[in-house]
Amino acid sequence: MPVRALKAVFLLALILISQSVFADTARRVRYMGTSNLSMPTGFARSSVCYINDDSHSAMLVSQAFMDDFLEVSLLRHLNGDEKGKNPLNFKVKLLEEDTVLPSIVWGVSDLSTQLGSKIFYFSASKSIEYFGAQLHAGYYKDPITTEKKPFYGIEKMVFPLVTLSAERSDDLDTFGIKLSPYPGVSLEFAQRDRKEELYNINYYRSF
Repeated sequence: MPVRALKAVFLLALILISQSVFADTARRVRYMGTSNLSMPTGFARSSVCYINDDSHSAMLVSQAFMDDFLEVSLLRHLNGDEKGKNPLNFKVKLLEEDTVLPSIVWGVSDLSTQLGSKIFYFSASKSIEYFGAQLHAGYYKDPITTEKKPFYGIEKMVFPLVTLSAERSDDLDTFGIKLSPYPGVSLEFAQRDRKEELYNINYYRSF
């Protein structure tokens, strides 16, 4: 086979591998603890969440300790290639939210390296009660490239039982709606990247 043809084959294989690695990384960084849609917030809290993300089902159980200073969470994959691999995550609150400053956490996803190397992140959240909104922002360190990748999110209450959410991460936009039919319970529906086949159906309950 000519050298030029070998180079073309090698380049094509490299592109396909990089796309596969990106897809794997994009899935791994979702649900690193209590979250706005998928990326972690700057809050630490206790919750039980059922997730259906593009036909991938999982349970996320989070427990806060020491007056919400520390949060430990376990993501249990119920189907797919990750079934039986249950990443353990934790986050530590570095700054408590007040009237001016946001709540800031430092966290680690997949502490036991069930799916690969650990993923480190910082996240900040600020409640703006006057507008009935919460702002979220942060970044995580890509486990493959070590590049710092930012993420942003917002939640806005539009009616007493209805909250709209938006999030941007990995150059993808996610929009959702959260219904709260009962105190401590919410049903979340979302669509990622403007494609019908990408969505989240979340059941969240605080305890």
